[in-house]
Amino acid sequence: MTETDNDSGTKKPAPPRYENILTPAFTAVADRALPLGLQTAPFPRSLLPRLQRAWSSKPKNRSPYLPTRGLRELVECVGSGVLAVGSDLEADTWLHAVHPPENELPLQLALEAWITTEVAPHQSDVDWFSLVKAAFPLEWTSSTLDLLGHGKAPNGTARPRSHVYQLLPSYLATQWIENKWALPGQKQNESAVLGPIGERGERSVYLWPPRELTDDDGAYGLWTHQTKFRVRTMPHDDRLIIRVTPHITRFGGTTPVYIPRRSPEKPPSATVLLYVPGGVLSGIELAQFLRAPVLVTGRADEMSWRWTPGIARIVPSLPTSHLYPDPNAIRANLRDHNGLDRDEKSDKDPVALLLHSTGYTYLLDEPDAETGRKTDGHPAETGLQPIDHLLLFEQLKEVLPGLHLEPVNPIGKIPQRRAPRLEVATPGTMHRLELGHTAPRTYEAVHLALTGLLGYTHAGKRNEAGREVHTYRGDTEIQLSLFNPGTLVSGMPWPTEKTPEERGETRRRLHEERTRALREALPDEGQLTGSLMEIGKPVSFTAAHQDDPKPLLKKVLPTVGRHVQCLHPVTRTANPDAKKDGAKPFQGSQIRCDDVERAASAVRDILRSVGHLPQLPRPRNVTGPFELTVMHVARSRGGLVPLLLRATTEGTATAQLAPTTSHPHEAPMPLVDLPRALVEGRGRIRARDRAPLAAFLTHALALDSSAERLLVVRAQTLRNSEIWPWLQNDHICPDALVPPGVDCSAVDPAAWRTPVTLPGLRIVRINDDSDEIPLAFGMNTLDEPEPERNDDVLPYEWGRYSGLIPWNDRTYLAVNPRPDTHQLAKSVSKYLGDDGDITRHGANPTSLEIHVSFKQPADKSVELAAYVNGLRRCHLHTKAPTRLPYLLHLARLMEEYID
Repeated sequence: MTETDNDSGTKKPAPPRYENILTPAFTAVADRALPLGLQTAPFPRSLLPRLQRAWSSKPKNRSPYLPTRGLRELVECVGSGVLAVGSDLEADTWLHAVHPPENELPLQLALEAWITTEVAPHQSDVDWFSLVKAAFPLEWTSSTLDLLGHGKAPNGTARPRSHVYQLLPSYLATQWIENKWALPGQKQNESAVLGPIGERGERSVYLWPPRELTDDDGAYGLWTHQTKFRVRTMPHDDRLIIRVTPHITRFGGTTPVYIPRRSPEKPPSATVLLYVPGGVLSGIELAQFLRAPVLVTGRADEMSWRWTPGIARIVPSLPTSHLYPDPNAIRANLRDHNGLDRDEKSDKDPVALLLHSTGYTYLLDEPDAETGRKTDGHPAETGLQPIDHLLLFEQLKEVLPGLHLEPVNPIGKIPQRRAPRLEVATPGTMHRLELGHTAPRTYEAVHLALTGLLGYTHAGKRNEAGREVHTYRGDTEIQLSLFNPGTLVSGMPWPTEKTPEERGETRRRLHEERTRALREALPDEGQLTGSLMEIGKPVSFTAAHQDDPKPLLKKVLPTVGRHVQCLHPVTRTANPDAKKDGAKPFQGSQIRCDDVERAASAVRDILRSVGHLPQLPRPRNVTGPFELTVMHVARSRGGLVPLLLRATTEGTATAQLAPTTSHPHEAPMPLVDLPRALVEGRGRIRARDRAPLAAFLTHALALDSSAERLLVVRAQTLRNSEIWPWLQNDHICPDALVPPGVDCSAVDPAAWRTPVTLPGLRIVRINDDSDEIPLAFGMNTLDEPEPERNDDVLPYEWGRYSGLIPWNDRTYLAVNPRPDTHQLAKSVSKYLGDDGDITRHGANPTSLEIHVSFKQPADKSVELAAYVNGLRRCHLHTKAPTRLPYLLHLARLMEEYID
């Protein structure tokens, strides 16, 4: 909180008390069916053995499984009228369609392109086109499938048929368009477009046409409403759950100048959505989007787009090739391709939209008059308001019951537990920090952050080895030395050579020179130091055609005994008359309040990195020593890095890496030593080597120990059938442990491990995949109808809710409070408001699923769930609750040290 906030003397109003929690989701009505007649076809049987041999012979092949994801994407890209594409090519059904395609040439082209670009690029002498052509036509058969069909696993969890995941979302999306269902606030001239099939079978409808938006800074872009259908299950719940969630989809409006790389193993890419009006594609009479990915090279004026190899190979032969314009023409002039404001002459031209993603920047129509800035992000903000979710939910309650889908009933609230009061694990410890800066106000901001926000007292300064060193004392002691980093934090110029090999060699040489300079200027002094480094913003380096030095700092400084936290220069002057509190002076200084807050965040984070951690609290029924263990699996180039972190109530925090051939014995290390081990490349295993990962997980369980302990694991990274299938929804059986790497169906129930044979062990599985977990909102029923008001748009009292919510006796939803930075009034709706509201960021109470998987007889599920939820506030480096609990949150932060 800033000094300005303190002087106001205002207090936040008490949050409303809600007696019920509403989860806007639907379930299939018991014993009802939703039959649909379809055409199905298997994968060409004669082709499969040849493909498997070719894939096995491919050099540097890392997986025994065919890369079917690429085939599915290509089949969907050609717009063949297929509703669903299966991943198991040996199954009886590969394709689902309402009608067999009148022309199977697009399917042939997709299959041939997939083979030649992904499966067998090394067999250029094989006439794959003729082999594929000989395997067609496909063998289509008629069948009737129940789109609500599901069974029940032995642990009580719904087990949907495989076709339900693939087909029910597409069916609901097509029903939306065919029956002309409308969104709240939908305009008369707007219609719906069918979106591409998602990776897990989800399907969306988009409002058409997209709307234009220009913000106060001159940024221009397009946006539209997206409604997504998903099929989900929850542990020990025998209901088939359908989530319908609203989203804001953004499209680029002007020429893109920067598209970031998402994976170190792949080049930068972007997604273009091609608008296809109804009737253009055989078998599909609905307007739809085709997904067309492009590969991106270069930045700014040197940026170039090209279709991915599969699409590039297909397009020239497609009957609908006119739908695919030149990718570079799309990039150079997005306005000409967005389909808006067209005359009769251009009305038939292809429509292509760049799907915006976080990090994209675009050229401004006019440079900023004050700053000269030429680029900006997208003007629209994502995040719909709770009212938008509930408005959509209420609207669908009118139509989905006709398809045997009923709304989930409200859940009653339960008593909440306060988060434990935190104490420093090692009070009085001295931490060495250094600040490399050139802007004088940057140190002033750090000084004010320490003395004005973090409770430290300035205890003097001295000169030491040519540096000015300041001492601060609070719950710990800080020795802060100041130095000028000079060119150590400057950008590195982009290589200008013509070939990728030459550019790569130049970049390596520049990195080696900078690495030597860093090690000479900042030698290892044998004591851990936290380095606050002042560097420019990424966009400034891009504008100057330079590489951002931050990744190299993260890679090099841990090898010389330093952890690094970057801080943008503080150059702005506070304005006492500013409208925004953040721009006003902090405690009468010339430093803005928001710059001091920013400096405080950087100081907190670097203190966390050098070991300023909280004392681990105990669960309610544990009185003696207690250990918290978490397992996190990070990804690296072509491999996995399992991280095993432990904390005890005695104040220790350790980390352990998986043993590898280069380091066969990995002992636990202090947590502060982990960054150095990671940048040295330790702990990395191959992604396909699942057995070592399962063995490392078994080690984390400490099956031979009787100590009081809790293991917290993330479902997303460990529930793979080859790692720990017991963590899957339909296998996880409370208090009946099946160890990692073991097939649950092959284990005799008599061999399950129980709390009797594993004293002291507790396991909590968390799921933080927001696509899988229902949202939750507070709700109170109205005993008597209130007089109608303009803002009374829902038939009950509603609002945000935070706390623990019971789904069943082992599964809980946990919702964090709204962050202080999200102050948009709850009545603001992006459905019902004007377009200006789209520039404002909305906040949704995203749920975390907590499953108490294994507990001791004296434990209560709700107590353990509340303890894990409380660990999301167990931090000294941030006041805001985090998405993941303590230690798991720290493990994820360690990913920035993994190459």
